[in-house]
Amino acid sequence: MKIWKSLLVLIGITLFSLGGYWLYENYFYSGKINSLELIQPDAIFVFETYQANQTWNELVNQPVWQILSQLPAFSKTADQLVSLDSLTGANGQVSKTLRGKQVTISYHSIGIDSFELLYSINFGANSPLNFLEEIKSRLPKNIRIQNRKYSDQEVFEFFGTGNSRKWSVTILGNVMLASASSFIVEEAIRLYISSDQNSLASKLGDELKKGSEWGRLIFSAKGVSKFLEGIGTERGNSTVKELALNESIFALNLTFEEGLLTFKGPALLGAEINFTPSVRANFPDIQKLISNRTQALTQINLDGIFESQKLQNAAFSPKSTISGEIQNRLTDRGFLDNFSGEFYFLQLENLGNQNDNLVILAKALDPAQTFAFLKEFRNGTDQDQSDFYRGSEILFFPEEEFPAHLFNGKFTGFPQTHISLMGEILVMTNSSAGMKLILDDLASGNTWAKAPESAPGNRAINPAAGYSKTFILDKIWKKWEVKSNPAWNPFLQIYASVFKTFPYLSFRINQIGGKPEATLSIPYQTANLVPVKETTGLSLVPSRTITLPEKIIYGPKGILNFNDKTEDLVLQDANHVLYLVNSGGEIVYSQQLTGSIISDAFQIDFLKNGKLQLLVATSDKLYAIDRLGNSLPGFPLSLENEKITHLSLADYDNSRDYRYFLATESGNLWLLDRTGKGLEGWNPLKLGKKPVLAPRHIRVPGKGDFMVSQTEGGIVHFFNRRGENQVGSPLVLGKEFVSPINITTGIGGNTLKISAISQTGELIHASFGGEITYRTQLVKADKDNRFVLLADQSGHSEIILSRQYSKTLILNEQEKVLFTLPISGEKVGFGYFDFGSDRKIIAVSDSEQGFGYLYNLQGTMLTATPLESEGAIQISHQPTRNQYAIRTVSGHRMMEYLMPD
Repeated sequence: MKIWKSLLVLIGITLFSLGGYWLYENYFYSGKINSLELIQPDAIFVFETYQANQTWNELVNQPVWQILSQLPAFSKTADQLVSLDSLTGANGQVSKTLRGKQVTISYHSIGIDSFELLYSINFGANSPLNFLEEIKSRLPKNIRIQNRKYSDQEVFEFFGTGNSRKWSVTILGNVMLASASSFIVEEAIRLYISSDQNSLASKLGDELKKGSEWGRLIFSAKGVSKFLEGIGTERGNSTVKELALNESIFALNLTFEEGLLTFKGPALLGAEINFTPSVRANFPDIQKLISNRTQALTQINLDGIFESQKLQNAAFSPKSTISGEIQNRLTDRGFLDNFSGEFYFLQLENLGNQNDNLVILAKALDPAQTFAFLKEFRNGTDQDQSDFYRGSEILFFPEEEFPAHLFNGKFTGFPQTHISLMGEILVMTNSSAGMKLILDDLASGNTWAKAPESAPGNRAINPAAGYSKTFILDKIWKKWEVKSNPAWNPFLQIYASVFKTFPYLSFRINQIGGKPEATLSIPYQTANLVPVKETTGLSLVPSRTITLPEKIIYGPKGILNFNDKTEDLVLQDANHVLYLVNSGGEIVYSQQLTGSIISDAFQIDFLKNGKLQLLVATSDKLYAIDRLGNSLPGFPLSLENEKITHLSLADYDNSRDYRYFLATESGNLWLLDRTGKGLEGWNPLKLGKKPVLAPRHIRVPGKGDFMVSQTEGGIVHFFNRRGENQVGSPLVLGKEFVSPINITTGIGGNTLKISAISQTGELIHASFGGEITYRTQLVKADKDNRFVLLADQSGHSEIILSRQYSKTLILNEQEKVLFTLPISGEKVGFGYFDFGSDRKIIAVSDSEQGFGYLYNLQGTMLTATPLESEGAIQISHQPTRNQYAIRTVSGHRMMEYLMPD
């Protein structure tokens, strides 16, 4: 009995003690708080640790410190810790003070584009006053302290020389806080005295008191939104708005791994979403379509479309008319049931005027039915239009944000949409040029599947992730620089080389133990850390030389070798002999022609069997030659004693039912079918004036097919396929416009722009409705100043040349001078090449001196010495080899140089 009595007394004492401790914690010692209760939930980030001294020592001993120490925030923190230690006796007192205590470093917005850090130390059951007093007693004489009150809480202001505020410090209960911004300190005080606690601590819930060995990184979608808004030029862009309405918070524990910083922990989301990956997922199929031009990738890999539709963009405002059409003609008919729940959203390099080149890859369970639904939807509207490229049909949707209307606001940035089907993958792009770029890269093997070792994003994709976002820093950094505001742009430029030692930044969400878990991965490569140094040009020597019997008068022109997918070259010498040379420098065949080639080199699949033939024209004949050097049946063709001046090739529906579009010196246009028979309306179509532009077929988004021709006198004609005038034809520019017009990609990448310039510098932009949309007179330096409009090899963009007596000014499309070349003259030729992103090259050939020069758009010469060149320079980009092939001609020799990308 005594034992039972003793046991009851012991239990009573224990319960009384626990109750007393609970009362003390919650009522009598209300000053003991968690530091996260003093931090706003929209802080950019918070790093919290209970082993600050050990974490710091571990960090500075990791290889990554070689990189981080070059960034001002880390080097400044290191200096401040040394200074703080000296103030407390330089005997490790700071390390002793921080040991076992809650320490936070948080980053806060304090203005439109400015941010500042807040430091806090939680002293637990002790008061921070003694530590603060010791610091104050050891301050140098040039530091002045001034006390003030804010909402009855004391704030200590530390001022340096020139009366400049260094720190604002306050003690709130058991927590000491310090910041260079008094605004952040006052914000913490407001949270401290507020009865309605709306702090980061209140958002973390059960995760508040959890920690890790080295510490954890806490951030929210709202905080990221504030940061992006502060550093960017587009403060109200769709990403900022979307994140601002997102309630997600992440608390990720830090771990150090070899070559990798990892943060992993719970994802507290505003919606119940199961991030278990799709059981049908097959990432290798997706890899085949991901271009090596990808700068950022968003992966959605959920088990079914129903689950993926839970990921919504609350900032997206759908248009009722578009939503209604999609609901009635797609969604209600089960269109979405054909999707597996796998989506990959790519951000590609810039292309011409397309600054946001976006692609969606969506896995379809029934791809044929999915595409049929879309074709039926398209055919039932006023915009019944499709295109063909590289054997793929491309549907055009002019509806604004068509993918976002389909997928609950996801994938914005599509003013227009172009859709094609590649196997089981539906490909959507926000421009026609972007779609063709994807198909080009697929054909050339410039994809993650073909070159996985050169695609760092491959290593970032985890098949177990239900969601991920990956940024490939080396590729996207330049775009971030351009989109940053003036306050941040210099920082991004100065420290670009430091940040690029991180190959990629990857954030993903997995389903672990029935709950979503987030992982932030930051790999690093200290071997790539090199100081910024002055760029010097490369010394190039020819990788191969091809010698013909006579002087080269045409080419080199690159065409596809259908056998091995390499590049063949077409050349012609002064004896009018045509040569086809393969990638090994061997002559495949030669053929005597009746004169000089006056056209580009085209390829046709005449027999529709995948084997390609060469199509070229001289002034009196049209030639079609197979790879054995034999003419096709019925070729060469002639035009009733007409003298041919121009040739182009059209294939309206990718059916290989070709149309040969020719112009003659007498001012006639001919359109021949694949066998050479003249077509009605074009047999011939008489313009009466000599042509100055190769007539061409253009498919204008939203307007359909245009057959375009330009004649002397600055007259541009638009016809339909039947040879009838389109609305707005002819477009009369004026007799002083003697140079051919350019047709390039318009702003946004979804329109086409007609550009023309007179030799005296009058610049005109026009539409395919025959309207002059822009006219200006460029500044002339003297009466002999001549202007030239130069489009790139693919018609994505253009530059302006102001050719003066002793120099040439290079201007961009916005008429801004990029740089000046100390070279001019009638025998100087220019070429412009745009291969996307910053791969823009201006090629200059001085036939009189026999030299060729390559420049980027900053005016930097890309080679240490000139190339040997007497004619037009031809450049091909070989992305799978990360190099350019540069071909020049001198006399009867053609030289090929290889230059690293």
